[in-house]
Amino acid sequence: MNVIVAFLLMLALVAGVSLVRGEGLSAFQYWQLWIVIAVFTFLTSSPFTYLTYAAGADWLMVERSRWGVKKRTWIDLYNLTKVDASYGGTTFHLWLHSKEGGFSRSTEELQRDRRIWDLTYNGILHSVASGAQVSNQAVGILQLNKTPALKLRDTGKRYNL
Repeated sequence: MNVIVAFLLMLALVAGVSLVRGEGLSAFQYWQLWIVIAVFTFLTSSPFTYLTYAAGADWLMVERSRWGVKKRTWIDLYNLTKVDASYGGTTFHLWLHSKEGGFSRSTEELQRDRRIWDLTYNGILHSVASGAQVSNQAVGILQLNKTPALKLRDTGKRYNL
């Protein structure tokens, strides 16, 4: 999808510059310009960017590598303070917060590897049972009302925000 957007953006830019200069769309007849458009499209589609997910018994790590620079984000799944979820595009986005910070990932990304999703979901259930705040949307999206995690809490309210 990023490739299509980058390609259309470059076409619109070239067409706009060509029209402003009064040349119509004649700029598209030069083969050199098509090489520039192809290179721009390739480079803006993040060809050297990838995400790596790893999970352990009580943690989740997301590592983003872009142009050789790596950035890691960790979260302690069994000590979450807040769990939130929302609809975003074609998938659900999950916000996980702990005392040290938090991050957001789509459930689609986390569910690509069943083992990572199982560890993540177990950590969410443990944190919810231990009193983490959970939004009503997260309860519905993650189907937490079908588990005993919410019932194990000692609070008077069923869901917190």
